[in-house]
This record gives sequence, structure tokens and C-alpha cells, in this order.
Amino acid sequence: MRTLLTVIGTRPQYIKYAAMAGRLSADFHEIVVDTGQHYDASLSGQFKKEFLFGADFRTLSTEKLDGTARFAAMMEQLDAAMAELRPDGVLCFGDTDSTLAAGMAAVRRGLPLCHVEAGERSRRADGLRIQGWTVPEESNRIIIDHLSSLLLCTGTDAAENCAAEACSGDITITGDIMYDLFLKNREGRPSASDVFARLGLAESPYFFSTIHRPINTDDPSRLSSLMDTLNRLPHPVMLPLHPRTAKRMHAFGIEPGDGALRLLPPLSHAETLALTAGAQHVLTDSGGLTREAFFCGVPSLCLDDVTAWHGICRSGWCALTGADPDAIRSALNMPRPTIHDSSLFGDGHAAERIVDALKHFLM
Repeated sequence: MRTLLTVIGTRPQYIKYAAMAGRLSADFHEIVVDTGQHYDASLSGQFKKEFLFGADFRTLSTEKLDGTARFAAMMEQLDAAMAELRPDGVLCFGDTDSTLAAGMAAVRRGLPLCHVEAGERSRRADGLRIQGWTVPEESNRIIIDHLSSLLLCTGTDAAENCAAEACSGDITITGDIMYDLFLKNREGRPSASDVFARLGLAESPYFFSTIHRPINTDDPSRLSSLMDTLNRLPHPVMLPLHPRTAKRMHAFGIEPGDGALRLLPPLSHAETLALTAGAQHVLTDSGGLTREAFFCGVPSLCLDDVTAWHGICRSGWCALTGADPDAIRSALNMPRPTIHDSSLFGDGHAAERIVDALKHFLM
């Protein structure tokens, strides 16, 4: 039986891997390596419990490091793991430092790299591509795709990007595994009412928000302005605080006064989806939550200046506002779209197509 080494390390990658968990065991000896990029228990620990991963699971020791030192440690420890385990291929997801470290280590070991969400590229509100070096995640995406032997794309736009850049790997369109997971768990997740009851909050029309990207958290003026804008909105804003955001708010002395903001602890994925589904709008800098809002049929605002999920913007379900207060308020007053085409992200069978592509390519 072929051995597949799967590398994850962040909250979104736990969610993406959850759609794959258990599907590979019939054809591969699967070993999952967690790089520890999201080492906070509120981000990673609760997801291990929530999704009950059953594969051979290993965690690297990078939690006390940051930046370049952490990336170097990831590469060194992944290289050692690959030397020890001798996998036949490496599977990675998305655009994080964990993914890039996996790609670099795999190539140095001469191992085939298989990339889920290949070909996604960030665009501005006018639809134009950004320069790759301007955003770390974008440079990660481009490098990983040019290192990959198998490019697993969510849709035609991503596949066309890979082809236009002359990426040398085999291109397969699979659909979005996050949509698979959304459909799979739709019946069993709690309601917004259940989450409100657990948190001791009164129910009312509300907005749901998440903020975690460095563009928003690392600039004190931008973070302060964004919090002030959210605090002045006409409905309560449910904001589970990412550890990075909480740390930056404390360091910058940002303390929102009485207003719309309701600062919450980090939530499970099921609770996040529950509050997303019940919200009037979702305001987020997370690409994953932008997609999940679309799955739920809830309009969203992207609080980043660019997005890799421009198809949702073209459909009218997401407004790319950045942190601009006037743009945010204007977007919240836009009429709700009347057409919702869920096929933008496939048919809920992306995981099956990914497994079939891996079997065909590696076996």
C-alpha cells in the first residue's frame, strides 16, 4: 500500500482536511503531520476533538517560534519526517507557510507534491490580479503551484490560472472540499439559537464577523478604525476573537466602548457555521468564511483589500470593502442578490475526485 503524507497546520486546513478524513485509508497508508502553525488550543486542539481524526497523527515542535524561524523549523522537521517515513507523495492544502514548507521539503526529497486549492489567485475589486510579492499568501500560492506535480483546482478559473502560468503539474478540477463538508454536516450542526443560549446572549438580528489577517491586525490605525466601524453598526456584531487579534488589541490599547460589538471566545467550526447561517451579513477577512457565507446564502463583506475568491464577488454575494468605513456601510445597504448558484463550488463530491486523482497519479 502506498504511503501518503498529508501536511496541515492551521484552522482552515483542519476544516479542509476534515472533508478528506477517512476517505484515503482504503487506498493509502495515510500519515498526517500538523506543523503547529496554529498551536493555540482554541484554534487547533478543539478541531482535533470536533472532527475526531483517525489517521496516524503527528505534531511538530514549532509553537515557541515565529516568522522565519518557525518556517525554517517546519522545513527541517518535515524533511526529517519525510526521510523517516519515506512517503510516496505529499498532500497539502491552500496557501499557508505550512503548505509552502511542505512543498519545499517534498521537492528537496524528490517527492510528488499534490496541492488542493491550486490555482487560486488574489484580485482587487476591479478584478485585476495583484503582484505576487505584495501578499505573503499570494507568493505562497504561486510558488506551491509551480512546485506541484498534481494541481487539484476548485473550478475552471483556478485551472485556467495554472495553465496561463505554465505550471507543469497535471491539472484536475475537483470542486471545493469545504462545500463537501458543509453539505455533509448541514443536518447535525447547532442553530444560532443554541449558540446564543450557550454564550448567554439575547437573540436579535445580528452581523457575524471574524478578523485575523495581518493586513488588519498588525496596523494599529487600521485595526482601531475597523473596530470602531464595527462598533457603530446598526445591529450587534458577533466577533469571536482570534488569538492574534486579541493580542494586537491588547498591545495597541484598543478597547471598544459600548456599542454593537460583542467580543466572543473562539468558536468551534459548527458554531461558526451556525452563527454564519443566521446572520444578516458576514464581515470577514477570511477566504474560508467568505465561501461558507456563500454556501449559507448569506451576503458577505471582505475586509481585506484583495480576495482569491473573486467569483463570489462577481456573483454579487460578496463586496470587497477592505477596512474602509464608507465602503462597509454602503455594502451593508446593497440589495440582497436574487440568484444563488451553488455550482460555483462544485456538487459536493470534491473529496471523491481528489481521492480518485491521487490514486490515478500515485498508484
